[in-house]
Amino acid sequence: MNKTLTRIMMVAGLLGSANAQAIVIDGKLADWGLKQTGQASDWIPDPAIVPSAEQYTEEDQTGGAGVRLFPGWGGQAYDAEALYVHLNATHLHLALVTGLSPNTPDNPAANSYAPGDFAIDFGRDGSFEFGIQTTGADKGKVYRVSEWYYGLWDVNGNHNLANPDLMHPTSMKTATEVGIGNLVYTDVPFTNMGVYTSDKHYVIEAAIPLSSFAGFSGKFDVHWTMNCANDWITADPELTAIPEPATLALLPLGLLGLLALRRRKAG
Repeated sequence: MNKTLTRIMMVAGLLGSANAQAIVIDGKLADWGLKQTGQASDWIPDPAIVPSAEQYTEEDQTGGAGVRLFPGWGGQAYDAEALYVHLNATHLHLALVTGLSPNTPDNPAANSYAPGDFAIDFGRDGSFEFGIQTTGADKGKVYRVSEWYYGLWDVNGNHNLANPDLMHPTSMKTATEVGIGNLVYTDVPFTNMGVYTSDKHYVIEAAIPLSSFAGFSGKFDVHWTMNCANDWITADPELTAIPEPATLALLPLGLLGLLALRRRKAG
């Protein structure tokens, strides 16, 4: 095989491998560097995967239904415990640890509230332009959101359905699909993570194509809470400009052009 062509194919292979997902979306946390040893350090991610402190938040607590979270109550069953963000050339990866089972029914009359959706806020101004479905047949789908549902609490932490805190959206109300990723919400709990070794945990893990957010870049919030917003969690990574799909498609043509130019010079 021509040596120049071999080199170009190697470059293309390296580009492809750089775009490959470093994380397997299976609801397991070992590839994030997280552990289950009953130590506080279990929550600390691998810095090669989560290099910035702004890319993760950990606020584990414990207790029964009478324990106050923020801003509501509910204890471990409604605890938003940790959120981790990893960005590579093609995908936004998320790992959320919560005490909330995906099978929790949405029945406010019985004081039961289902999981909410991921909310993405570019510019960190409370706009929450995108949502990622976390449950049901459409889990993993990405939407451009025009209207959100909100929880039970106002900005002062008071129960106030008429004036909820708009900085903590729960589930999408009106939205248009713009992309689809891979999302797993585990329904079998595990224990022995962190110092509260008997607490049960569930994981939401996702890989979302960056092309879903075309036209948006810079600092953004990743936010999650349940439909009551008893506890919420957010992380604040940064996304550089996303190449348009047409630009990405030109890459192989550019490599072929380099090959043709090399051949003309050789002639």
